[in-house]
Amino acid sequence: MTMKPHVLDFTPDAFRRRLGSAGGVQAAVVLDDMADGILALDFALTFAGFSYEARQLTLSIVGLLGGGGGRLEVFDKELAKHLGCSDRTIRRWRKAHIRVSKEKKFSLLYIEQGEYTGRKRYEKTAYSLNPAVGPYLAAAVAAARASDLYEGDRRGAVERSADEYYCDIPDAPPRARQRKPRRAPSVKVEQAFVCASRNVEKGRQALHDLSDDSRVALLDGTQGEKLRQMLLKLSSDIAEVLASLPQPAQSEEVNKGLGHFVPTLSVEPRAEDVSIWEAIERRAVGAPHVVSRAVNLRPPLTEEDEEAEAVRAEGCGRL
Repeated sequence: MTMKPHVLDFTPDAFRRRLGSAGGVQAAVVLDDMADGILALDFALTFAGFSYEARQLTLSIVGLLGGGGGRLEVFDKELAKHLGCSDRTIRRWRKAHIRVSKEKKFSLLYIEQGEYTGRKRYEKTAYSLNPAVGPYLAAAVAAARASDLYEGDRRGAVERSADEYYCDIPDAPPRARQRKPRRAPSVKVEQAFVCASRNVEKGRQALHDLSDDSRVALLDGTQGEKLRQMLLKLSSDIAEVLASLPQPAQSEEVNKGLGHFVPTLSVEPRAEDVSIWEAIERRAVGAPHVVSRAVNLRPPLTEEDEEAEAVRAEGCGRL
């Protein structure tokens, strides 16, 4: 007697009815397994350095592949119809996934693209999960549920267990997800104003690149009034910040900003120098005053000489 395997093929509504008939507890367990598994899989891809678009393809079709080493062969339009997106989105996700997979030399999703048959038509693309996905998910989910953190912070528990068992995945690249270094408050202030300066410069350049008609239409309309109010508010904020900054001391600057500053020295004079200076002052008090006197270098001119000089100067003026 030949035994045939019993295959259950449920639609989503039938699947929900079967879970409901089996009891709410069983339905909750199934949904928890699915949610924790997808979350652990997303963490593994993130640790490997996959971007959002590169992760989307795996997370979107993992339910269609199943955990038993299934293989899915489907056209892009059929897969897009199932996921509720366009076939262009499927191609974009697949391109991002393949690019990162080649860069990292690692992937949890195997992709075999269909051959080109002509007339802008390709064969079906085959998808299958890495065999290491099943053991990794089972270990990560079990460890997360066994931890005390699971009840209070489910996501944190799954992330910690996923990080713990990530190194057990064969050929997994070094973890790429790094926490951003904590920046000092002064660095945050400086970076904020640097970004603001760049954005203002970009806006000024964009306004300059507009044609005269477009610029007039922009500035004279409602949008121009909003822009004017925003710039006035920005100007007042900048003035307020500048008022709070300390002003440089002008008396310390020499040669009109050449970058040289005279330091203020506070050194006590020596007793020997003081005595020498006092002796000089005493001698200066008893010295005679200087008398100035004007001396003519040539004899004074007579009236005839002055008249001859005037006639000569007048003749030179006519020439």
